[in-house]
Amino acid sequence: MYVSDRIVYLFSGLIVLSLVGMFLESWRLILYPYLLVIGVAITLGMWNAVKKKPGMLWIPIVIAGGYLTLFVILDVITRNDPAGGGTYILGMTPSLAIYLLGILPLAVIASLIYALIFDPGETGEMEKELRTGEAAK
Repeated sequence: MYVSDRIVYLFSGLIVLSLVGMFLESWRLILYPYLLVIGVAITLGMWNAVKKKPGMLWIPIVIAGGYLTLFVILDVITRNDPAGGGTYILGMTPSLAIYLLGILPLAVIASLIYALIFDPGETGEMEKELRTGEAAK
């Protein structure tokens, strides 16, 4: 079994777990597998850059850890109240503030970091590997 097959099986299993969460109406079963998919996808997307420069491993770790931290905080503060309490942060409820001031900016920052690190020359290498891999079958 190829590594790419295992990755597809992992993603499929996580998606099925999210679907089970949808049927059980458990947002945690929907959200946390999604976070694992994000972490694995970012790590795989940066794999060539990390192989060339092992010091770049901190980027997927920080991004996935940041998402996990923000969602755990969101999970904890909304345990008893969907709004996150009676206080306000910059005129927003705490749960909305975490989304708008934490989760969404992290998505934009992650995209910008990936755009800066992505090397278009790597796509040629990947295409060559795919062609030689197909010929080997």
